[in-house]
Amino acid sequence: MTFFILNLAAGVTYATAAVMLNTKTRMKAALYYLPTNPVKVLIGSFAALGTIYLLRIILSYQGYPILSDTLREDFFLRIALTYLPVYCIAFTSISSGICRRFLVKTHMLVFTGLFVLLFLISLWHSGSISLRVLFLSISHTLCISFLFLGCILLFILGKMFSVPNQKCPAPVRSYKYFLVSVWVFSLVSYVCVILDIFFPVRLFFLGNILIHVLFLNVIIMKDTDLLYGGKWLQETQIPNSKVFQDLEKAQDRVSRLYKEIFERVKAYLEEEQCYKNPCITREEVAAAIGTNVTYITRALNQYAGVNFKQFVNSYRVRHAQEYFKLHPDARLIELCNESGFQSLTALNLAFRVNLGMTPGEWCRMQVKQQNISGSRA
Repeated sequence: MTFFILNLAAGVTYATAAVMLNTKTRMKAALYYLPTNPVKVLIGSFAALGTIYLLRIILSYQGYPILSDTLREDFFLRIALTYLPVYCIAFTSISSGICRRFLVKTHMLVFTGLFVLLFLISLWHSGSISLRVLFLSISHTLCISFLFLGCILLFILGKMFSVPNQKCPAPVRSYKYFLVSVWVFSLVSYVCVILDIFFPVRLFFLGNILIHVLFLNVIIMKDTDLLYGGKWLQETQIPNSKVFQDLEKAQDRVSRLYKEIFERVKAYLEEEQCYKNPCITREEVAAAIGTNVTYITRALNQYAGVNFKQFVNSYRVRHAQEYFKLHPDARLIELCNESGFQSLTALNLAFRVNLGMTPGEWCRMQVKQQNISGSRA
């Protein structure tokens, strides 16, 4: 009876959490606050946990011996999925896109390497390939990989929070303690499963249900009007409402950020004249000015109305014009090489886009104007 009640409570809790989080993200998406990938994984982790606990009830009720036969695999999988929400929470605290991509790639490499190693070890012990060997390898690999990447995340966040910790020590310290404590309990639970000590692991699962409920209370209920969905959406259209003012402030911060990035891109191109390099990329410019490719793309779209290549080509066309004014006898291939174009075709296309004429037509027009000016003088 206790088994049934605990599993039912866990299954309903996690399934409800997934539904509520998905509802909130859909409502936010209506206001152009699109969920990030970690948030999507967070919803998926709660849905998976709810499915597992409800499935355990069904298997137990039907009398299938699969839970007792795959006890260790079940514990490994539940430890990994129980820690996954915390992993997503910590992942969203990292603002650097480069750092996030590095962590994802590292996780994939670690998971692949561990899976191959553990699968070979399990295959060597069992002597034959079976679904149980595959399931054990996958669940064991998930458990180890999340704990390993969780350790790296804690190290990165510790470095990030070293400065803010001086300004707001209480919230930051509580957040760090929360992340560290859940990781430690997950590691202890993993060791207990390896040693076939299962009682502490069951306590860990039970305690994490309460932790997840408290966490969901924070991220879902802080928007109190979310319980009245239609009302909450309507209030965002009222200029005097707090929600509307918060949205305006958020949009203003984003606009200022894009404006600053746009000015930094312009300053970098003008000072370094990197547009002369035919192979210049967004990644190089982003690294040079301390931002990422997505921000550069959005800043150029918002304040110049063009993409990165078109923006760089406008500088190249301007440079070609200035160069020709100083060197009227220069040939088109010389303008092409001096301005950073990879080919005469690219030079021709850029002139048509920016000036509405070919470089040859512009050069002839420029020579004609100089001759007229010279004859008048």
